Amino acid sequence: MQTSRIWIDARSRAATLGVTLLALLGVAGCLAQAATFTTLYSFQGEPDGKIPMAAVVLDAGGALYGTTYRGGTSGMGTVFQLAPPSGVGAWTESILHNFTGPPDGMHPFAGLVFGVGGNAGSLFGTTVMGGTGGGSGGTVFEVSPPSAGGGNWSEAVLYDFSGGGKAGRDGAGDPEGTLLVEPDGTVFGTTHGSCYSGTFPSTVFKMTGPASSGGAWTLHNIFSFIPGPSGHVGGGGGAEGWCPTAGVISQGGALYGATYEGASACGEYPAFGCGAAYALNPPAAPGGVWTGTPLHVFLGPPDGAYPSASLTAGPGGVLYGTTYVGGTGGCGLNGGFPYAEGGCGAAFQLAPPAAPGGAWTESVIYSFTGGSGDGAYPAGGLVLGPNGALYGATAYGGSGSPCVRPSGTGGCGTVFQLTPPASPGGAWTETVLYSFSGQNGDGATPLAGLTLGPGNVLYGTTSAGGTAAAGTVFSLALN
Repeated sequence: MQTSRIWIDARSRAATLGVTLLALLGVAGCLAQAATFTTLYSFQGEPDGKIPMAAVVLDAGGALYGTTYRGGTSGMGTVFQLAPPSGVGAWTESILHNFTGPPDGMHPFAGLVFGVGGNAGSLFGTTVMGGTGGGSGGTVFEVSPPSAGGGNWSEAVLYDFSGGGKAGRDGAGDPEGTLLVEPDGTVFGTTHGSCYSGTFPSTVFKMTGPASSGGAWTLHNIFSFIPGPSGHVGGGGGAEGWCPTAGVISQGGALYGATYEGASACGEYPAFGCGAAYALNPPAAPGGVWTGTPLHVFLGPPDGAYPSASLTAGPGGVLYGTTYVGGTGGCGLNGGFPYAEGGCGAAFQLAPPAAPGGAWTESVIYSFTGGSGDGAYPAGGLVLGPNGALYGATAYGGSGSPCVRPSGTGGCGTVFQLTPPASPGGAWTETVLYSFSGQNGDGATPLAGLTLGPGNVLYGTTSAGGTAAAGTVFSLALN
């Protein structure tokens, strides 16, 4: 890996954004907000969870489920449930599983997804480290509810990645994106792998369940991202990019996703590229080869750069997403750290071609500015809400206290709304719905996307802040 470039991947963002900045939270409060905000739970740290990095999922009874990157009885992360009160009162948190490290997984970075069919009620997820594979390359796991009321949930490791190298970084592992479970029970996911050396490329994988209860799951790598020599763009890198930190979504029989780096030559360190959005088309016949197609190559400001979250499907086959930096915003940079490409991040739209075989069209629908109360650095994806509006969170910016990041951007993050134009071709309108302060039990530094529940209530997590500076779960009712 070229050491002259300071690159922050998903795991190091966990440390830089969600851990070390806990001590840097400022004093100022938030401005009055248009929506009704509630902190549902503050994590307390070991033996409770600590530093939730991912979105939550909602069951039919209104309970929330998620993961924490650290915390638990071993400090290696947890799976938690947050149950709503039966009337007026506090939400109740329960730890469903404490990760303990090899042979178990450790440090779940991604969120959870519900199983289907015979696995309905179970939750599937990944850890970026742990397992029995050499090099602690991470796991795919399942957490299942008790067969009788009052019992304990049980966890099973379904697959161990081989890893290799420090913490799986240089091996065929490190699954950082949220899994996709299809209606037939097939599971799809991505691995970060050793995206620089090329020894173990980043992949998209497919998992199928056992033929009979208690059998083993089977994993197949269906697509490998191809970096250039030593991870550089120049010299044969794949057009789909590499280093995916996001999972894939399914639409019309194809898979869609984004890679964090590669494909383009952009920024101060052009050899690494700014990432791409891609499609994977299934084989025409069973056993055939999946085909990758780049939908858009990100070029850095004024375009986006470094998409770290999954895409969101909208009406008419349109895809929406965010890039962590890029856009036209003027976030300051100190000596090129951490992203010399500049910009405060962007939200983008990918419109499908008018005719089969044509090109997709990318548009930046909003550039975050990090100033005048606006957010900066969206690490999570978008969720589609009422009337076609999009909702998401930024890790920094807003009108809250100055959770100063090395680039000089203040603010502890925001929840925002993007309202579509009244007529085609018009401008999208952004509204900051909430600014985090990190003070008096408020959260700070949300690194994940949001979940929309019944009654137009948004749910999310912050990686920092709360009563114990260990992160929070919150709700925001849209008025």
